[in-house]
Amino acid sequence: MYQRFLNLKRLLIVSTFLTDFSNATLIFLFTLIIGQQKSAYWLSLLWASYYGGSFVSHLVMVSYVDRLPSRCLMLGSEVSRWLIITTLLVNGNFNRPLYPVIIVCLLGIVEPIFHPAEVRLLTEVFSQTEMVQINAMLELSDQSTTIIGPFLATLFTTWFNAQFTLTVMSVILFSSVIIVLMMPASTTSEKSISVGSLRTTLSTFIHSSALRHSASLMFLLNTLFIGTVMPVLLKFTQRFGPHANFNYTLLTVSQSIGLILMATHLARKPGHQSNLLKRNLWTVFFIAGLLALISLTTKLYLLILWFLLIGLLSAIFDVENNLLFQNASPHSEIGRMYVFKGLINVGSVTLGTILASVVLNWLSVQQLYFVCAAFLLLISLSLLLHHTFK
Repeated sequence: MYQRFLNLKRLLIVSTFLTDFSNATLIFLFTLIIGQQKSAYWLSLLWASYYGGSFVSHLVMVSYVDRLPSRCLMLGSEVSRWLIITTLLVNGNFNRPLYPVIIVCLLGIVEPIFHPAEVRLLTEVFSQTEMVQINAMLELSDQSTTIIGPFLATLFTTWFNAQFTLTVMSVILFSSVIIVLMMPASTTSEKSISVGSLRTTLSTFIHSSALRHSASLMFLLNTLFIGTVMPVLLKFTQRFGPHANFNYTLLTVSQSIGLILMATHLARKPGHQSNLLKRNLWTVFFIAGLLALISLTTKLYLLILWFLLIGLLSAIFDVENNLLFQNASPHSEIGRMYVFKGLINVGSVTLGTILASVVLNWLSVQQLYFVCAAFLLLISLSLLLHHTFK
């Protein structure tokens, strides 16, 4: 029995890495293909189609994600992605801009099915103590693949061509399908789990203070940092000289390094699970302080340091926010809860992007950063005071 579950745990971790890697690589690869058209319109359409597909997928998933076995959902997601890429590879029309847009939309629909089902299975086979390390490993997988995937996509496309890269991805996706098929059934009979109505699940989400707080903090940080700040970072780096693209890469890589370092540390030495909400609030507060420093900084080496620290703090926030969400979610409804979390995630990043595009008609990028930092500082500080003295 022990060996059986050890195998399941290993297979889940490997499957997670392959899914994250293939997703990061494919999205970047299609961005490269579209970029050859030299049209900002098609690039915007590509990303809009991906997020649009993801949003629709989350809306539909709410009704069935906790009614079907986790392994079946994970398998369906991986098989669908493999069929989509293999069909495109056989068809060979990936150089026309419309085809990547359609393919990315389809990937946006099927890819999000994997993760809510995966989280439900993870919480079933790992203890609460183990989930600290598992969330850190998931964060490490997500961040490392966002670096490795685009790097290999660029390398393969430069040395060979897009068709060769798609062939490699088809093989990797097929391997992921095999790994999911190899997973033994869990000891908890998923058919025995009673799943309430969608209205009941929504009521649980609304009336759970822990779930509301977790989702609210994620919404706050996504809207005022990830959605607002990160998309215009390239424009922000233009004030440091003619090498804006290189400087932009330095800052994003330094942030990713911070994320990877902290995720690795948390995976090896998990922290305590007490006071997760207050620790999440302090993390948002410190990120806001660093964002204020970024808006006032004129030295590139200081910016690299601030982004490295933001990466460290972001990893802490992601891991502890996920723990807060998982601990507060009823196991029979955790898939749906993660669908709600996904909807809030996509919606808040989109809202932040829209806000930035509107506000930049009146403010400079530096002023936008400072305003976002001020709002984050005020809101997080007021929430900290509220939870300290209530």
